Amino acid sequence: SRNFDLTVVCMHRNDGGVISYQDDQSLVEGVNKKINVKRVKPANWWGINTLLYVLGVFPCYFFNWTYSVIKERRRLFNTPGVIFAVYPVFSDLIIGYIISRIYDWPLLVDFRDDFSGVMSRKWRRIFRRLYIYLEKKIVNKASHITVTTNGLKNDLLSRYRLEEQKVTVVYNIVPSSIKKEDRPDCREPSKRPLLVLYAGAMSFVQRPEILLLAHKYLLDNDTNWTSRIRIELYGPLNPYFRLKVKPCLAQNCLYKGFVPQNIVADRLLRTDIGFFSLSDSIYSYATPTKLFDYIENGVPIVASLPRGASRDIIEEYKIGLVADIGDVEGLARQLKRMVEDDMLRAECRKNMGQIREFFSTKSQIDRWKNILIGLKVANLD
Repeated sequence: SRNFDLTVVCMHRNDGGVISYQDDQSLVEGVNKKINVKRVKPANWWGINTLLYVLGVFPCYFFNWTYSVIKERRRLFNTPGVIFAVYPVFSDLIIGYIISRIYDWPLLVDFRDDFSGVMSRKWRRIFRRLYIYLEKKIVNKASHITVTTNGLKNDLLSRYRLEEQKVTVVYNIVPSSIKKEDRPDCREPSKRPLLVLYAGAMSFVQRPEILLLAHKYLLDNDTNWTSRIRIELYGPLNPYFRLKVKPCLAQNCLYKGFVPQNIVADRLLRTDIGFFSLSDSIYSYATPTKLFDYIENGVPIVASLPRGASRDIIEEYKIGLVADIGDVEGLARQLKRMVEDDMLRAECRKNMGQIREFFSTKSQIDRWKNILIGLKVANLD
């Protein structure tokens, strides 16, 4: 928004039904007031869109919103420019594709997640050809594509035989809410108990309860572990939390609920070890935002991950310890090692300082900025 006239077309939020939202006003604070936000109410399809998504026919349950946006396109898209469509959700890509075809404007498609690879898992694989057909149409129409990791880039290049220069990696970004002088690159090594933090979704994709199970494993073998660490979990109070996470809470393991991002950022300044997890190899391409939160704040990592993008970053740059997915005992060993080794945590923080600029918010936004300028110039020519 500092370099372009920016209009954001988004859905007018409807609470209730099978879709729930978490409101975080701290993310709104500081947003450039020049941004023109146009909210569009989704058409009332009486839940048919959600039903067809559940059945796999629709790759997204917001197609009723897509319909409304296309219907109001003359009001919403009245100034020529570059269309920037971000996945998820797939409705964004459909809108970007249709609008760019109608007006012949450049289309920048961003995959913050893997669409056809993830959507085609388990029983939905019967719709794989449909998902790939839709993805291919959009990818071929796009003037440029950005993705979160090199693994996802290579998948798209081979899947659709794209030219390498058409796809650029832009890592996930985090709001920078701390000043450089406030970042605690050194922490008191003798401080006990150490704070271990998880902040994120409570779902089968992450299965954060594995951290609590690892803690229980350590506690069963040494009752002194109660005084060595304090685990804090932040996230939505949903059915998954009640069924899977809450029963695993023990002494010094605290669930703090869903809180605004700025409060989590402040808590990270006092965190000794950051935890995150992915529960299935299907997510091997993924680099959750928490990874870059920890790098930005200098928080050593303990994680439970498949072989893939996140694990490669942690192990290549030596910024934490990783256990295999589902390996409770292995995660317990890594957690124990990180807690007991003050020098290891100090080394992780030092290594994070050396790579922080490469993964910084500014460096990633500059990549998008340069791409958008190139598309704008090419369109004028």
